[in-house]
Amino acid sequence: MKWCCMGFQGNFQMAGSRGFGIFVSTRDSPEPEFILQHRALDKDSPSPKTSYPVSLVSDTHIQFCPSCGVKLREFYQKTYTELDRSDLKV
Repeated sequence: MKWCCMGFQGNFQMAGSRGFGIFVSTRDSPEPEFILQHRALDKDSPSPKTSYPVSLVSDTHIQFCPSCGVKLREFYQKTYTELDRSDLKV
């Protein structure tokens, strides 16, 4: 896999863990969706019991790499299936 930058590679490797991660989803769209995700807890951690609403996972669709600015669909057009982690999408 050729990465656009080390920042994107690191965020992809962190996807599903607590903090920020980036991945591709093809679940709901014929085109790849690049998603910047933030998780308050690791993927398999139990949800805390609270009397108020808590956002544990937030997804944001992105078009450009937040680290280097490359247009993601163009850069990963031939290899985006290797980045598909649709199971992480909220």
